[in-house]
Amino acid sequence: MSRPFPSCVLVNNAAVLMTASKLCYVIIIASACMGWWWWMGRFPLELTSDDALNFSRGVERFSVLEFRPHFPGYPAFIGLSRLAAIWIEAAVASIWVSMLSAMLIPLLVARLVYLLSSSWPAATLGCVLALMQPLLASMALSGLSDSAAIMVFLLALIAALQQKHSMVGFWIGLMLATRPSYLPLALGMAMLPCWGNYVGSKIRAYLQASIAIAAIGSLSLGFIWFHDGAAYFEEGIRFTQGHFTIWGNTVEGDNASLWQWVEALGKGFGWLGLIVVLVSLFSAVIGLASAPMSKSLNFRNQASRRQQLALTAVIAWLYWAWITFGQNPDNLRHWAPVLFLFLTVLPVQLAGLQKIFEASRLGVVAVSVLGICPVFYCLILGYQNVQSAPSQAPIQQAMSWIRANPKVTVVGTNYSVNLLRAQLGSHAIYDMYYPSSKLALVNAHKRTPQSAWRLSGTRLTDQQLVTEFSPRFIGERRLFLYQISQ
Repeated sequence: MSRPFPSCVLVNNAAVLMTASKLCYVIIIASACMGWWWWMGRFPLELTSDDALNFSRGVERFSVLEFRPHFPGYPAFIGLSRLAAIWIEAAVASIWVSMLSAMLIPLLVARLVYLLSSSWPAATLGCVLALMQPLLASMALSGLSDSAAIMVFLLALIAALQQKHSMVGFWIGLMLATRPSYLPLALGMAMLPCWGNYVGSKIRAYLQASIAIAAIGSLSLGFIWFHDGAAYFEEGIRFTQGHFTIWGNTVEGDNASLWQWVEALGKGFGWLGLIVVLVSLFSAVIGLASAPMSKSLNFRNQASRRQQLALTAVIAWLYWAWITFGQNPDNLRHWAPVLFLFLTVLPVQLAGLQKIFEASRLGVVAVSVLGICPVFYCLILGYQNVQSAPSQAPIQQAMSWIRANPKVTVVGTNYSVNLLRAQLGSHAIYDMYYPSSKLALVNAHKRTPQSAWRLSGTRLTDQQLVTEFSPRFIGERRLFLYQISQ
């Protein structure tokens, strides 16, 4: 008669299998991250916009009044870039900060997913989906503050789920000092202590977080005051009014509408992708209605996680509402916080479905298909960009073309005016925002035919199109080059 295995042997075997499974997922995540970093190495570190130029100049000498960088100054991002400039060239320090921050975003998404689901497969899926996003690569190479601010925001959200109040305030303070327009994300996170099974004093939580935020805010304001003084506030009023009414292309302007954001997202991410995001975030909000009706600890923990997931989706909705009214749809990077919050919510939802249907083979297959479809959808988008993307950003392609054609001496543009002036010093660069610039181009063409050219971020019907410069990823703007003929 055979003797049964001791229970301790079975427990040990299960522990070994669980450890091996975790190691497998860690290897997948590490391999995916290294592959992404290797892929990013094929792109040169170059400035891609006027804003990137402003940040680069701010690393060398900070002054909001001189647009080094523009208002509100982004003191934390400048500080991180100056720290990076100890080891690398100051001109590209901000790009390195953007790249390293973008590298951490998928790992933080994986950590958030695990906290909300306790599922290694779901965490791995979240990480891989985040790495597949072309918008992540666009932010990494932009030299702007978006990826650093999202990284710090995700750290704040992780600390909030773990109820580490001082750390929440520390990370939120850094987020606001890195990118102040993320204030709606901070306001959304303020809901977390008010909902769900919150342990401890809510007043103490807000007080501890507020002290940390105030400390970082005071240091940031002191840094700015030291360089610009009271004139900083006058510049802030001027810049804010201009953003919302003149050049910001927000819904408050004369030529903008709410629908422009829908069109931009549909064009950039595809209507199918946009529908998936809408359904996922909407269904997650339903978790706010789930309240623990049992004294069972396991049941209460599950309800708490549902509410935490719902609040994560609510934060995404709040920020989405803000950018719809207050940000420019030409720059899809403004939508990035919504995207990465969605990539946190979706794997958790799939992990929940997996548990619901774990007793049914058909249910497991259905959940697996639901998980694989978004992976392949994102993979197709990313693969298309990998295959067709040039190595240089459109504005750098345009400058290379201009340098290679010596007849070009006068250029009018409505995009990256200051960057063109800084890197094409021997050319006359005109800002097409001013009506007189069009007359200057026509006069230059009359004096010297083929010397005057027009670079535009939109198609023009009254000019002769010569060539166009393709974007590398979602979030970069295609540019069109025209020869002035009249």
